[in-house]
Amino acid sequence: MRKDRLIQERIHDPYYEEKKYPDGVVCPGCGAVYEDGRWMWPTEAEKIISPEAEEYLCPACRRIRDKYPAGVVILSGGYLKAHKEEILNLVNNVIEEEQERSPLKRLINMEEADEKLVLNFTDDHLARRVGEAVGRAHKGDLEVKYLDEAKFVDVSWHRD
Repeated sequence: MRKDRLIQERIHDPYYEEKKYPDGVVCPGCGAVYEDGRWMWPTEAEKIISPEAEEYLCPACRRIRDKYPAGVVILSGGYLKAHKEEILNLVNNVIEEEQERSPLKRLINMEEADEKLVLNFTDDHLARRVGEAVGRAHKGDLEVKYLDEAKFVDVSWHRD
């Protein structure tokens, strides 16, 4: 083994826990259930929660509580102003589709400032997917930047 190579560090995600919760743990924030090593939305039968069920906040609810996004999408330009409702419908459709699959993929908040729309997400892949969907449907300039040292993506879309 060569000793002159740098060892690559894992990407740091402060919301990743290397422990496994016991099956049946419930998130008091959103109602997601931890089963088979992952958080998922409960089935109708699971919605009847036993009083003995342990409760832990899921990573998405912790990110929302701490206002600590894993991805940010910034939409800007004159085209946004003219087609805002259409673009927001597309964004909401992508969010709903992803959220059905996983409770960890959610919108934290949406802010409007200086003719820009800033969307903060609990999941970096969801942020990228929203940006790519807007880019495909409405063209414009799309830029996706991942941070090397943390699990975070910065997505910018602009069209005049």
